[in-house]
Amino acid sequence: MVYFILVMAGLGTYDILQMKAKKQKKETVVYIILMLLAGLFGIFYFADPERTSFSKLILTITGRK
Repeated sequence: MVYFILVMAGLGTYDILQMKAKKQKKETVVYIILMLLAGLFGIFYFADPERTSFSKLILTITGRK
């Protein structure tokens, strides 16, 4: 999981610096939000790959099979 976090941080830093150089503020905010979500889903998966999937949890909560 450490490698996953390092790769996410490295790619995120590189992309954000590129966006700041081009003065893309709105795109940077959206990018940060999506990177955080991807990171959280990755940590959720790597913590226990054998658990119920996130999509199955959402369907169970909403009452669908």
